[in-house]
Amino acid sequence: MSLSMSLPILNIDILLEIVRKLKDNKGSLFNFLFVNKFFCEIAVSILWRNPFKYKVYSSYLIIQTYIKLFNEEEQNEINKFLDKSFKFNNEQEKPLHFQYGKYLKVFKLEEIKVAIKKSWYNILKDQQRKYDQYDLRYEKYIMKSIMRQCQTLDCLEWNASYVNEDLLKIMQDKIKDLKYFIIHYSKYGKENQNIFGYLKNHSKNISSLIIENMCDDEIAKKEFVSFIELQNGLDEFILNHKKKNYEYKDLITSTLEFQANNLTKVIIIEVDFSDISFDIIDKCINLKLLVLRSNKGLKSDEIDLYTSFKNLKVLELSYNDWSSEVTILIIKKAGKSLTSLTIGENNIKQAINDDTLTALTDSCPNIYSLSISKTSRKSVEMVLSYLKYLKLVTLQIFQIENKGTVMKSEVLLNYIKNENSLFKLGLGKNDKYWDSYNYVRKNFEKILKEHNIKLIAYKPYKLEYKIGL
Repeated sequence: MSLSMSLPILNIDILLEIVRKLKDNKGSLFNFLFVNKFFCEIAVSILWRNPFKYKVYSSYLIIQTYIKLFNEEEQNEINKFLDKSFKFNNEQEKPLHFQYGKYLKVFKLEEIKVAIKKSWYNILKDQQRKYDQYDLRYEKYIMKSIMRQCQTLDCLEWNASYVNEDLLKIMQDKIKDLKYFIIHYSKYGKENQNIFGYLKNHSKNISSLIIENMCDDEIAKKEFVSFIELQNGLDEFILNHKKKNYEYKDLITSTLEFQANNLTKVIIIEVDFSDISFDIIDKCINLKLLVLRSNKGLKSDEIDLYTSFKNLKVLELSYNDWSSEVTILIIKKAGKSLTSLTIGENNIKQAINDDTLTALTDSCPNIYSLSISKTSRKSVEMVLSYLKYLKLVTLQIFQIENKGTVMKSEVLLNYIKNENSLFKLGLGKNDKYWDSYNYVRKNFEKILKEHNIKLIAYKPYKLEYKIGL
């Protein structure tokens, strides 16, 4: 190819998609700011989509930028109680190049509140008034302005106990295209009920719903269920709540029944299934990911033996307080479509045994990722003995005892050498590999390197499924 020939010109959509793929790479995004005006604007639109993600420790600087974009009415409101010496724009500063607020797509209430409070104390520090009490009016006015400056939101993380009627009124025009909704509500009263009214009237196309910190309030549950029923195509449902003795039946049943044809990802954590039929999960015919973690109450005789998941790819059954028969039945339901399984024990003798591993190898021949999220050293040896029936790309193991190591396992070493399929090996913090500095470790690392296997620290307690954004 001649050097004189011009290189192909990528259109704007392709360039934008390339930069978007780098949204988790802060360094690369910042480099784009200095290429030219075109790339700078693309990078700004992505960085300011969720700006607090990139500047955690100096988030008050982001608030200062939003303040510089206040309109005249907002300046007048906040000046009523701020010190007269406070200036919105320093005449010596260069004017802002962009209306940064319009790019905001992710509004996380608690995250923004923290940044606003940091900004407040930074102002007091500059004015040598560091002991003044935090003024909630400052938070209120900045919240309103941030919401006013943005155009439309993709993601909203909200606490239903937060009362700001003015903010809700501005928000209603911003959430018509909302896709991701994360809700917290530890308390609920008459003053909080407007939130669901605004949501029901203005947001009906949510694809991802995450529920945390719910309160046991009948009105709240009814309002929330009616909101879920109105959604046109809920794709992801996550219930992550750690309060004991809470009644989830209506919420889970209603959500899964109304959205059975739409849901592809369901994650349920710390729920008592004693009064909840597994049939409602069975009827989610398009499930691709199912996580049941730290739950209890499911019984094997209540699970239909003759139904199966046709599309389930990823399954996690960790730390549940039910019999291994329940775990086996769910694994069998997943069958040939399953490619990734995570299992871990609550009671050490419950989940992982010969029957469970036989069910896995017989029913799920297409498994390429196996993670053991909690087990005994003895069970690790049992798991490794079944590797010969699987062709794994990923294997992760977390043992509870702070002794022993898979480095010395002849079964694992032979599997690595003979199968030549393993690409990633994850070891929990208790494996002696991490504090061994001897010939055994060097030899193990040599074998991994020879077979291009990446060794990682396996941290099963952190939920890592990529949901939504």
